Amino acid sequence: MENRSVSNAVSSAITVFVGLPKGVRDFLLELNAENDEDTIVRLGREMMAAAARLRLEKATDALASEHRFGGPDDASSEIDIMEEATVLARAATHRT
Repeated sequence: MENRSVSNAVSSAITVFVGLPKGVRDFLLELNAENDEDTIVRLGREMMAAAARLRLEKATDALASEHRFGGPDDASSEIDIMEEATVLARAATHRT
């Protein structure tokens, strides 16, 4: 339980659950009542993917606001990007 007391874990869970829109809460309760483990797991994965995308967007915005990476003169051409993507794809193919 991530080194937290049971009461802290329960308190956090209640806070998060109550903060969800009613429709989401009702759907989660319905899935739980039906013991629909597959859908619960799939929904959990999709939520984690969405959370990762949001974190990436926030981090990207934070980095962009610092203006530390390049400028208009440092922009890569479309060919440069395609070549780099090809190198990365080939490297990934050879790892598997």
